[in-house]
Amino acid sequence: MERNSSSDITSEGVKEPEVIELARVDEAKTTSKKNILYWAFYDAADTVFAMAIISITLFQWGELAGMKEGFSFYNAHLMVSTFLMISNILVAILMPIFGAHSDIIGRRKPIVLIFASLTIILTPLIVITRKFVLGLVIFTIANICYQAANLYYESMLPYISDTKSRAKVSAFAIAFGYIGTIVSVVLIFVLPILFGEATDADDVMKYFVSREFIELNWVFWMFIFAAIFYLLLAIPFFFTKERAAKFEKRENLSKVIRSSFVQLGRTTKEIFKENRNMVIFIFSWFLINDAIGTAIAVLVDYLREGLGFQERIAGVILIIGIIVGIGFLYLMGPTIDKKGPKFGLVITAITWALGIILIVLAGINSKIRFFVYIGSIFLSFGMGSVFIVGRQFILELSPPNKIGQYMGFKKISGKASAALGPLIFSSILASGKLLGKTIAYQLAISSLLGFFVIGVVIGLFIKNYHPLYIKGQRFPYAGEKIENEGVKDNA
Repeated sequence: MERNSSSDITSEGVKEPEVIELARVDEAKTTSKKNILYWAFYDAADTVFAMAIISITLFQWGELAGMKEGFSFYNAHLMVSTFLMISNILVAILMPIFGAHSDIIGRRKPIVLIFASLTIILTPLIVITRKFVLGLVIFTIANICYQAANLYYESMLPYISDTKSRAKVSAFAIAFGYIGTIVSVVLIFVLPILFGEATDADDVMKYFVSREFIELNWVFWMFIFAAIFYLLLAIPFFFTKERAAKFEKRENLSKVIRSSFVQLGRTTKEIFKENRNMVIFIFSWFLINDAIGTAIAVLVDYLREGLGFQERIAGVILIIGIIVGIGFLYLMGPTIDKKGPKFGLVITAITWALGIILIVLAGINSKIRFFVYIGSIFLSFGMGSVFIVGRQFILELSPPNKIGQYMGFKKISGKASAALGPLIFSSILASGKLLGKTIAYQLAISSLLGFFVIGVVIGLFIKNYHPLYIKGQRFPYAGEKIENEGVKDNA
C-alpha cells in the first residue's frame, strides 16, 4: 500500500490544507473458506437486529408503548414510522462520509466492531428506559450504528474474496445470515413462554383492556435477548482477516475527518459528471429499496395485524420461507458470478413481485390463506437476492479504491427511500382504516409493488460491465472516462 498527501491550489492561488489521499489496498486474489465463514458470522449477527428489532418487535413495542402513554394505535404506528424515517435520513447523510473514511484508512474490520458494540449496548436501552419517545430516540441512534457497521462490513468484500467468486461469497453470507432470522423467530416461540404474552393491541382498541394495564412482557425481553445473540454471533467475526492498508504514520483525527469530506466531494462530482451508470443505479436502488426495506420492516406486523396470525404462526410462516429461500440463494450467487447483476435483478423482480401478490391474495379469502406460505418463500428469496445484486452492482460500478464511498451512495439511495417507505405505508394504512384493518394493510403493502417494478425497469438501463469485470478490469473500463481528481498520484 502507498499513501499520498496533497494540497490543491485554488483559483486565487491560496493553498488548501493538506488532504490524505485514498489508501491503496490490493484486492484479494484467493478466497479462504474459513475466513469467509468468520466474515459471514457478522451477517448473521446484524440480521438479529434487522429481524428481531426492526421487523418483528419495533412496531409492536411502539404500538403498545405508545398506547400506554395515551397515543392511539394508528398515531403510535405513525410515530414509529416517523422516527424510523428520521434515522434513515440521518443514515443517508452520514454513510457516504463513513464510506470516504473507510477508503482513506484502508481497513474496515475495527470500525465494524466499534459500531456493532454501540448497537449492542443501545438495543436494550430502547425498552429499559420505559419511555416511548425516549426509546424511539435511542432506537434512532442504534439504527445509525447498525447501518454504519454494515457499510464497513460490506466494503470488506473485495479484500477477502477473489473476483470470480464474490457474488457466491455474498450469497453465502446472506444465506448464512438467515441464522440471525431463525434465532429471532425462535425467540418469538420461547420468550412468551418464559415471560408471558404481550397485550393484544385489538383488546386495547376495543376497550377490553385499559391502557394502564398494557403489558409488554416478551416484547420487552426481545430487545434484551436480541442484544445478547447479536454479541454471540458477532464473536467469530473478530477472527476475520482482511487485506488492509499498512500505515507509515498515524494521521490525527481532525485531518482524517477533513480529508473524508474532501474525498467525498471529489467522488460526488465524479459520479454525477462521469459515471452515468452509477446515477441510474442510485435512482433504481432508491425505488427498489423503498419496497424491500419497508417490506422487511412491516412484514411481521402485516401477518399479525393485517391477516390476524398469532406471533407463533407468523414465525412458522417465516421459517418455512427462510429454509426454502436459502436453497435458492445458494444457486443465485454462482448465477450472478456467471451472468452478472442485471440478470439477477430480473430474477429477483419476478420472485419478489409474486411474493407480494400472493400474501395480498391470502387475505381475500380464507380458502386461499395458504398462499401466504408460498408468498413467504418468494419474498425470502427476493429479499436476500436483491442484496446480492446490489453489492455486485457496486463492485462493478466503482473504482477499486472508492468502494466505501460508492457503498455510501448506495446507502444514501437505500436509506432515503427507507425513510420514505414506512411513512407512506403508515399513511396509506391510516387512510384506509375505515375499510377495516385487513383491507387497509392489503392496500398499504400492495403499494410497495409499484415502487419495486419502476425501480427494476430503471435498473435495466445500467450498462452491463460484468464480462469486463470478470476478466479483471475495473472501473473506469475501456472507453469510460473519469476526470482527474485534482491531485497528482505519486504512487
